[in-house]
Parts: sequence; structure tokens; C-alpha cells
Amino acid sequence: MPEEKKEALGIVYSFCRLADDIVDEGYSDAPQQLAILREAVDAAFENRASTELGRALQGVIQKYPIPKQYFLDVIDGVSRDLNTPVRFETYGDLKWYMYRVASAVGLMCIEIFGYTNPACKQYAEIMGYAVQMTNILRDIKEDAAINRIYLPKEDLDKFGLSEQDILKPAENTRLNDLLVFEAKRAQNYYDEARRLLPKEDFNSLMAARAMGNIYEAVLHKILKMPCRAAVKKIKLSKWEKFFILIKTWREDA
Repeated sequence: MPEEKKEALGIVYSFCRLADDIVDEGYSDAPQQLAILREAVDAAFENRASTELGRALQGVIQKYPIPKQYFLDVIDGVSRDLNTPVRFETYGDLKWYMYRVASAVGLMCIEIFGYTNPACKQYAEIMGYAVQMTNILRDIKEDAAINRIYLPKEDLDKFGLSEQDILKPAENTRLNDLLVFEAKRAQNYYDEARRLLPKEDFNSLMAARAMGNIYEAVLHKILKMPCRAAVKKIKLSKWEKFFILIKTWREDA
């Protein structure tokens, strides 16, 4: 990837990382900090940036056609985590959140990667759902430790589970069935994203495909031992990631 694109991706990542950290670090003034970040986005799009990050963003949006709304979506998404305890009543509520913290990021990135077929936008959105759903399943224990349950209450009810079954998980058939249900939902997104990716943009979105393949491999590990994923974070080794990257590079459209 050209240095210019790598630098632009790094700036977008820094923006997303900052938005996430403002919420996750538990600052008492997090709402004010997010408001400042929102102002930095406004300033960047109005060519009046005054902060280091704002000026960097201004440079990126002058080179790449990233809509302002994607940046605001990310801020809106992480803002949802300020409402402690974090809970979602329905899958529709969760999908709203996943679009903003994951799909919007993917949509920003493909504008930097470059593409020719508009269907790539739908690919990025669907891949965002797949990756974020995998994140949720991978991080159940860590999120529970800070009183965050991302799995929708309607799904817990469907399998006869309570909040305590997620906050203090223990291996049981109902929890196993719930996690398999959610993992298969994520797998369907990976399959759909793969189907949606236009052949003419297969190579230009290699980085996006690599990321998707790595997260999908994590999902496959979770599917092999669902309940274990609720009590211990499932990870890939460096070698596993390396071989996935090589495989992605050799893939044909």
C-alpha cells in the first residue's frame, strides 16, 4: 500500500482509537471530550482545524471522499457505551450500535483503499457487522467485568438466560446454544460480505479481506468451544495470523 494511504489509515485509526479510549478509560468528563472531538470533525470539514488531530483529519478528507457522517457515526456509537450499565433490548438496537462502531469505520477505510464498484459500500457495512459480532463474542468476559452486556436481552430470553449468566458465566447447555446462535449470525455476515465483494475490487480491498479472514478465524475458534469463550478470551497466535495473511494474498477473486 502506498505510504500516503497508510498514513491516512493511521490518522483515521487514531481518530477511532481516541473516541473509543475517551469512553473506555472512564473519564468523568467523557461527554465533554466527545463534544470536543465532534467539534474537531466539524472544524476539519470546514477547513478551520486548529488541533493536531483536526489538521490531520483535514488533510485526509481533502484527499479522500470520506463523508463527514461516518466520523459522527463513530462518535455516536461510542457514546452509547457511556450509559452504564450497557444493555441492549433487541438485536435491532445492537445493530444500530454495530453500524456506528464498526461498519462506519469500514466505510471510511474503503474510501482510502479505493474502489470502483459502489457495491463495496454494502460489503464494508456487512463486514463491519461480522467483525463487531465476533468482537462481542470474543470479549464477553472483559465486557462483563465493566458491566457491559452486548448480547440482546431478547436473545437471552429466547434461551432462558439471565444477565447473571453473562456477568458470571458457567458452562451450561443454554449458554452454549446462545453463543452458537450468535456465532452463526456472525458467520452469515461473513458469507454475505464475501458474496457482495465485487471481483473488480478484490485486490484493492485486500487489507479489508485480510482483516475479515483473521476475525473469521477467531469466530471459528469460538464455535469450537462456545462456553469457554465466555470465560477466557479466544485469540489467534502470531503464526496463525501470518498464515491467514499469506492465504489472503494468494486468494483468487
